[in-house]
Amino acid sequence: MSKTDKKIAEEITRRFARQPVLLKAMLDTGQYEFECIAYDLSLNGVKVKLDLPLATKCEVWLMVKDCPHIPARVVWSKDGYIGVEFIVSAKKVAEMLGSIGERMLKK
Repeated sequence: MSKTDKKIAEEITRRFARQPVLLKAMLDTGQYEFECIAYDLSLNGVKVKLDLPLATKCEVWLMVKDCPHIPARVVWSKDGYIGVEFIVSAKKVAEMLGSIGERMLKK
């Protein structure tokens, strides 16, 4: 399977479409808050640029714009990026994200 075919297959199997974003965000671990940049947002999780790795399964809260803290857990960390998965329903995430979430529900 070519790289292009593999990438298409991965997108088809994703439950939630990614929305390319470039948003200032904050990750709160309960003890520390880290400024970061959010990329590739979905109703299931987000890719975040963070200058230090966080342990997999570490529970965090993501804050984007004026939205409430979204509970999440770190699922991967590589090359200055981490992936976080939201631990509330997609519907709840959409509500918490406000207008951004509304647009994502329509896709």
